[in-house]
Amino acid sequence: MGKEQFSNTVKVEWIEDHRREMLLLEDVSFTSKGKIWTAPAGSVIDGASIPRFFWRVIGSPFIGYYRRASVIHDVYCEIQTQPAQETHDMFLAAMIADGVPQVRADTMYNAVNTFGPRW
Repeated sequence: MGKEQFSNTVKVEWIEDHRREMLLLEDVSFTSKGKIWTAPAGSVIDGASIPRFFWRVIGSPFIGYYRRASVIHDVYCEIQTQPAQETHDMFLAAMIADGVPQVRADTMYNAVNTFGPRW
């Protein structure tokens, strides 16, 4: 098993006439426990996987050290090709790998795990 790491930075373009949707311009991947989680170029992201009512407390999904984790989590919440719990667990691991302090990462994870999407 390899080290947990990201493949790229987030490069997006705001989608005109949409309030907060962005188009991902390049793939962004996160590798954890030998599994590669990829948000492919062309994905539309909107930060919706972090419940909006938590944005005032923890910040929006578009800023901070958790941006890459949020983008990949958004994509997997949309495509639902992995179990919800694994997707949320990846979000936590990705935040920690990107330098989010443990207490903040745990708070965000608990919010998403409790109030976020299920499938």
